[in-house]
Amino acid sequence: MESEIAIEAEHLTKTYGNFTAISDINLTVKRGEFMGLVGPNGAGKSTTLKAITGLLKPTSGTVRISGVDISDHRHAMEHVGCVIETPEPYPGFTPSEIMEYIGRIYGMSPREIEIRSRDVLESVRMWEWRGKNVSGFSKGMRQRIVLAQALLPNPDIIILDEPTSGLDPRGMVEMRNVLKGLKSRDRTLLISTHILSEVSELCGSVAMIRDGRVIASGDVSTLVHGSGRNGSTLSVGTLKPIPAETFKLISEMEGVNSAEMQGEFTMVLDFLGTPDQQAAIARAVFDSGAGLLFFNEKGATLETMYMDLTEGDSP
Repeated sequence: MESEIAIEAEHLTKTYGNFTAISDINLTVKRGEFMGLVGPNGAGKSTTLKAITGLLKPTSGTVRISGVDISDHRHAMEHVGCVIETPEPYPGFTPSEIMEYIGRIYGMSPREIEIRSRDVLESVRMWEWRGKNVSGFSKGMRQRIVLAQALLPNPDIIILDEPTSGLDPRGMVEMRNVLKGLKSRDRTLLISTHILSEVSELCGSVAMIRDGRVIASGDVSTLVHGSGRNGSTLSVGTLKPIPAETFKLISEMEGVNSAEMQGEFTMVLDFLGTPDQQAAIARAVFDSGAGLLFFNEKGATLETMYMDLTEGDSP
């Protein structure tokens, strides 16, 4: 029976002399799950992914892919597609030629290569460029070709190391849309990034890594709501200056932890109350005659949680 666990890393440690790159890393990615491995540059994300994919041998620890130990069985990675660090597609080739070359390496038949090439190039939105030389492609286009290479053998598990790194805003959006499309195909994805909003958009679970150690992991929404930041930030804007007595009234209302003015027309509240208490704040602004322009709420996020966990770290 196929294992319900796609990727399992236990106590991964990698040292270089006196330097410890990663220490006692434990990760479990369920089949069909999208997990984000997040942390600042130099946290150990790439080292962790290299250890998981067998690109480097850990000093200690075990990795199993679909229940198979990668150190004992060469076929463990047969159904894994991965892009680690920043590879480049073969220069001087067209996307179609690259797909044919990779397909032959995998032992695919010409018919399989033809079918899968079209499928993956369409999925990464590069089919119309299949006959063009990659030397003229933008960085975002080249990264999508590299992703197509990883997807060509139709892997069940995909491991990507910062796939949007270095892309312009349009390229980042395009790459994220490609990755979202993998969900409909029931793939398993482990993706490393230092962009927390990327994980919020793509992933259902997360492992936060800092200084080579996992500092938090689990379901994204469970982690955020269990982080101790159960409140929200309310931004209240008005058409006229907010009267001092109105600000004092609202700052002393039930559910308001703290309040501050940002100029004459905007009030920012650290709010821990209920929807009814929010309505009372809006009513107080309306009764003041200042004119309610906007009333925005921003809840706890992965960003706020990560900042809490790393508070006191040096930049």
